[in-house]
Amino acid sequence: MRKGYEEILHNAAQEVDYVADFLEELTLVEETRKLWRAWSGILDHYAKAVSAMRRATDQGKSKGWSDKFLADQKNDPVLQYAFQSRDHASHVFEGKREANPRTVSVGGLVSLSGNSSVTLSNNVMVGADGSTRKLPDGTLDTKDGRYVGGSIPKWAVNEREHFVILKDVKTRSGVWSIPNPSTHPSKQAIEIAEHINDWLKAKLSEANEIAKLEKPR
Repeated sequence: MRKGYEEILHNAAQEVDYVADFLEELTLVEETRKLWRAWSGILDHYAKAVSAMRRATDQGKSKGWSDKFLADQKNDPVLQYAFQSRDHASHVFEGKREANPRTVSVGGLVSLSGNSSVTLSNNVMVGADGSTRKLPDGTLDTKDGRYVGGSIPKWAVNEREHFVILKDVKTRSGVWSIPNPSTHPSKQAIEIAEHINDWLKAKLSEANEIAKLEKPR
């Protein structure tokens, strides 16, 4: 390992902890405008954790592990998308960073976000086979995109949390597609972040085990 590897791995562990912190924020944050801060934090500290572990292990007996570590990161489409997303965010400021707000919907036909108070009546859903279904009549109140009351009961509505809207990423090295297109858009960023978090923790554990062998007995 490189001289000073103990401090470098200590710093890598901090970066891994920060990824976990921002993952928690991404899933729990109340304000929609803060979703991108959490997502950007995950990408930034992920890249720093990779760099730190790579630097600690790129010399001596650990170099074989270090090379495989980097190859694994490059060959994993989820990890590579996240890495390229971070590079893109650091150098490209054109393009809107979008987040879908919280919404309350009735039958998938009427959708409300923010603070609303509406009266619904005579709304009918028509199925692909031509069948019809009448939606409930009544009042519906929302606050910050969440159901707060009205004569239409909560069980009759669908609530969806806010989420980061991911897009394909174009960098100098190519175009990187969203790696989990079959996942609902509302879950894509969280799924990617969880994968990053789990992978970093596993690799940090491996690096620490290798570090133990470096110490004189």
